[in-house]
Amino acid sequence: MVPSFPLAMVIFVTANVLLAYLLRRFARPAVWITGLMLVLFPLFSDTSDWNDWLTWVKRYSIIIPAFLWAFLRDRPGHRFSRILRVALPWVLILNVLEVGLFEMLGPNPINGVAIAIVGLCIPLKWSQSGAQRQFGFGDPLWQAAYLMTLTRFFWLHPRFENGTAGALIVLALASLLCAVERNSQNYVGWRLYTLYLFVLQDSIFPSVSDYLYPTWLHVENRVKLQGTPLSQAWLVLNVVVVAALLIQRARAWRAQSALAPAAAG
Repeated sequence: MVPSFPLAMVIFVTANVLLAYLLRRFARPAVWITGLMLVLFPLFSDTSDWNDWLTWVKRYSIIIPAFLWAFLRDRPGHRFSRILRVALPWVLILNVLEVGLFEMLGPNPINGVAIAIVGLCIPLKWSQSGAQRQFGFGDPLWQAAYLMTLTRFFWLHPRFENGTAGALIVLALASLLCAVERNSQNYVGWRLYTLYLFVLQDSIFPSVSDYLYPTWLHVENRVKLQGTPLSQAWLVLNVVVVAALLIQRARAWRAQSALAPAAAG
């Protein structure tokens, strides 16, 4: 018996969050699992429809950072981990910029530019203090811009088929978990591992995604929204929110610049 969409969604969410929790809770096994998957991922995956380099890049842009993150959590005092603390925020930025580029090359280039701006506004440090606190992942404005622009991307881009629901669920989970996390590293761990597990499922067990693909989510039905007043209003709202994010960051940078000479004196 094929489970209904609501039941399949509950099972998917429960399994994803539980496994992500275990990867966060047990750092050493997480290193071994993510490290082995660096090698075994292409062997276990169904690559029959991976017809271009971008398909490989977007999957490995999650597979590799998941291993690096697991190593950082397991060996925080290692010399390599000190490099990772500086490099991994840039990896996250590139991960979002990759989505923005993908969107810019598709039917929604303006939304792609908005996604790229959201990526560039990711904090460059895990911990923020003083005037820099609004640069954190917990900033509601950044979260709103991230959620709204990427949701539009997953919903309207014609390249997404039976993985659409999984991608949207993981996106919503990341933002929801951010609301209860006050530590940037904890939030990034949730975001990375939930997305990592979705990529593994969609690549190794793609047939599972069919249970999360009711008729109303099929590409031909989703893209009917393209070009409608609702779609245009959604785009305008995204632009407004991202513009507000830019104004917020500009004010914060100006405030920091004004405080820097005083601190130096």
